Amino acid sequence: MNLNKYFTIDELRSQAKKRIPKLAFDYLDGGAGTEENIHRNRFGFKNITLQPEYLRDVTNRNQKVTLFGHVYDAPVGISPMGLANLIWPNADKILAKLAKERNIPYLLSAVGTSSIEEIAKIAPDHTWFQLYIPGEDYICFDLIKRAKESGIKVLVLTVDIPEPSIRLRDLRNNFTIPFKMTPKVIMDIMRKPRWALDTLINGVPQFKTMMPYMKNITKNQSLNAAQVLQVSARLNEDLIKRVRDSWDGTFVIKGILSPKSTKAAMRVGADGIIISNHGGRQLDSAPSTIEALPQIVNAADPELTVMLDSGVRCGTDIIKAFASGASFTFTGRTFMYGLGALNEPGAEFVLDLIVNEVDKTLAQIGCKHIVELNSEYIWHNK
Repeated sequence: MNLNKYFTIDELRSQAKKRIPKLAFDYLDGGAGTEENIHRNRFGFKNITLQPEYLRDVTNRNQKVTLFGHVYDAPVGISPMGLANLIWPNADKILAKLAKERNIPYLLSAVGTSSIEEIAKIAPDHTWFQLYIPGEDYICFDLIKRAKESGIKVLVLTVDIPEPSIRLRDLRNNFTIPFKMTPKVIMDIMRKPRWALDTLINGVPQFKTMMPYMKNITKNQSLNAAQVLQVSARLNEDLIKRVRDSWDGTFVIKGILSPKSTKAAMRVGADGIIISNHGGRQLDSAPSTIEALPQIVNAADPELTVMLDSGVRCGTDIIKAFASGASFTFTGRTFMYGLGALNEPGAEFVLDLIVNEVDKTLAQIGCKHIVELNSEYIWHNK
């Protein structure tokens, strides 16, 4: 396998598209509505210009970041991704292993296709758990109990799914789990032999963490059932406080996009927030996260850790996020593009690409340590 022929995430995406069945790739790659929010996320980063400073010694550069008492070796973690093992077989476990070996955080989705218990065994000190609050409270609090018993230290409550979004690619593909094996789908899978063989060996992905709460659901209804378990239309501060009170570890709220929501997160006792628009998969007309970041940082108390995901595709994006006030970043699709393009080595290859670009960009703008970045490194056209 020639890894040296790929130089960007976009190149890996193009290769992954050739190796993953269309239904699965579109689920990964697509977003809500007309997907304007996906484009807005990218434009937000592209619209920022960095201010380089020279005449400085930047021989020794550092991108370690301390989060909640843990020193991570890179300024980026792996975002939660539902159905990861459908996109590429064993993706959840591969990414957890990478997180442990390279000392970065991995957010396991509640609708992931490996269980809390499985992933926590692989990466006990690097797994964060992403929680949804479905209609029945007992599910939420049982998931919290399981996360505690698995040794997970960071709970991430996602709050941006009051209703399932309209994802046109999935509707047009008639996307279900398992796939409806039409002649068109069968022909497409036959053209993706590595994916098909690995999936055959490992079995059709299932919602492993959520399976105990889906006992009366037939296989053909599993996707709809999992989506129902993600919906949290009744979230309010009182309910979130109950979640906070039941968790004695670090508590993070994901899906924040405004100063008012930031203030609410602080009121309910969040230790950190992740500014996120769900990768453009929920509200198509939502702001980009990098554009929302500065006003949210201004609204946050100093002790609140402000992190960001959605739209991060390269090391320069991470530099821009830190310079705009973020304390950490996450990305999900990039790692999945790497896996789809290059199998298991692709995940680490993506991390190497990102870390290398962060390092070189730090040197180019005259900054020794990523935590020293601030708005002075952003060029303003006065």
